Amino acid sequence: MCRESVINARYAARVTDAAPTPRRWLVLLAMTGSLSMIFLDITVTGVAGPAIGEGFGVGLDGPSRLANAYLVALAALMAIGGRLGDIIGKRTAFLAGVALFAGASALCGLANSFELLLVGRVLQGVGAALMQPASASLVIESFAPGERGKAMGIYMGISMSFFALGPLIGGLVTEHWGWRWVFYMNLPIAAIAIALATIARPLNLKSTNRSIDIPSVLLLVFGLPLSVLALQDGSKPADDGQLRILSPWYFGSLSVGLALCTAFVFRQLRIARPLLELSLFRDRALLANALLIAIMQFAMAGIVVEGSIYAQEVLGFSPSRAGASLMPMLVPVILLAQVAGRRYDRLGVRPLARIGTVLATLGFAVWGAGCFVERYAVIASGMMILGGGVAFIMSPANTDALSRAPAEMRGQVSGLMQTFRQAGGALGVAFTACVVDLSRATGQPLSGAIGFAMIGGACIAALGIVVAHRMPATSGRAAV
Repeated sequence: MCRESVINARYAARVTDAAPTPRRWLVLLAMTGSLSMIFLDITVTGVAGPAIGEGFGVGLDGPSRLANAYLVALAALMAIGGRLGDIIGKRTAFLAGVALFAGASALCGLANSFELLLVGRVLQGVGAALMQPASASLVIESFAPGERGKAMGIYMGISMSFFALGPLIGGLVTEHWGWRWVFYMNLPIAAIAIALATIARPLNLKSTNRSIDIPSVLLLVFGLPLSVLALQDGSKPADDGQLRILSPWYFGSLSVGLALCTAFVFRQLRIARPLLELSLFRDRALLANALLIAIMQFAMAGIVVEGSIYAQEVLGFSPSRAGASLMPMLVPVILLAQVAGRRYDRLGVRPLARIGTVLATLGFAVWGAGCFVERYAVIASGMMILGGGVAFIMSPANTDALSRAPAEMRGQVSGLMQTFRQAGGALGVAFTACVVDLSRATGQPLSGAIGFAMIGGACIAALGIVVAHRMPATSGRAAV
């Protein structure tokens, strides 16, 4: 039997590990805490960014550079983290990732230069890339099929709440204790997550396939960062007034990065034991889940950074008030994430995704309109609509993808999903920064430039509507 047939047969097989883990709720608590920490760090620096930029003299470029240092590391290494989890065991990978994340957070808090802070952010991304695929797999493995939608709804819902809370927490901490405590507060969360995981002792399943393709690692680790960083920094004007992307160095970096990423994809489809099992995307439902996650993360990641800048620089809000101004996204996430999880168990992902993508697109468009007219009430309305859309997409799509995989391949599938998520986020931050810089270069005020970035997010989110309407129908319970 050919390799593809073997993969398809294994992927289509029903999972045999249906018995729940006795301490599954303790496992869920530990994994939810760790994912909340990862999501919090994506957004918490958005509000703290202007203070960090002012402190180190890097201006408004600081927030997007800090965000992408973290997201690019996550995107480039997520597949490797998922693969290592399969090899050394997901519990081991999780504990190691949390410990590294905590150490990197301490380094960020102690940094005496912006360059050292960027190094710490990259190391945070390395730790997160090791623990996030493992944590999602451990949740799925600890619960019986009929409980997985509910469990993943809690896992993603609470974590997405911290994603939304990040700006508020970052603003309060920055204003009252200083930006360094934005990173120090990760230390007790990491300690609690390690303690809970040690007590719960979830299964430490290991794959019989223990190989890692080094050329694939190199292609991904160099290709994605080159592409993202060239896109982000190349949109800024050079000393002569021309865009940097037109210079040989930036254009060459982008071209080489895209070529390496293309070579990575072709290699994954041709070698016997790829780093990312892209042939799994012959399952159209899995491909649709990955695309939905990537599209939503692409559209969302940049707007949190730019939304914080808008609140402080255009509306004149303090850091804490700027953080609170992004809170309207939180309420629908909290209220609807559990609803979406339960509905997934009954209906599958497609009906929820169709609703969610329409809401998300509308939310971005309304938010963008509010930026143009400089009316916070309009912006807040867009945030609430967007939050409702996200709740109906992210958790069901992630749950469906992991539930479709047999236990021995969940690390691989989790790494695949999270690579798409973080690559989408990194490209989204770069894209948003690029739109803002290009708009400013044409004479647009900051409010209009960020408004155009939001409309760009709406256009990207609209692609999700197409994906949701073309994805195959699946039942939540049948998919396990």
